[in-house]
Amino acid sequence: MLGGLNDILPEPISEESEKILLELLKRKMKSASRVSVELLRAMEARFGPEAREVARDMVFGQRPEQRRQVGPPEEDLREFTADLEKNCVGTHRWERVIDEPGRVGYFFTQCLWAEIYRELGEPDLGLYFCAGDEPSVNAYNSKLGFLRTKVKMTGDEVCDHIFYVKDQDQDNGR
Repeated sequence: MLGGLNDILPEPISEESEKILLELLKRKMKSASRVSVELLRAMEARFGPEAREVARDMVFGQRPEQRRQVGPPEEDLREFTADLEKNCVGTHRWERVIDEPGRVGYFFTQCLWAEIYRELGEPDLGLYFCAGDEPSVNAYNSKLGFLRTKVKMTGDEVCDHIFYVKDQDQDNGR
């Protein structure tokens, strides 16, 4: 299983030290997340359910800026997934289940965002973090695609992510 802190640290730490650091990280993430939950609930109390719709529309309407230096899709796929793995260390645990030249797939078995927002009773708000996955892939290289059929935030056991070169797989990465 990938995603432990030792995957990125220059020198290994003990399991106990990693557990302590990850618990601290989760407490800090939960504290920050609680602010967004309370803010949304206060806005909803004052302005009604439309406040939630405005937040949702804002998040799902965002489009990251296209990357200027796009490379060959197969190379960009490798770079994108390598960056993804580096950025997920500590907050996620995963297994790489597909590793082909034009496709990379993961089962994310742990996601601190999903844990936190479910604990706070706002998994829909947590889904806003998931909303950026596909636009980020497309912004990295428009010839890359993304497929997800399972989401931990909604109660699935894993999040499945498949990143693929569009021209290579006409069946959306399967």
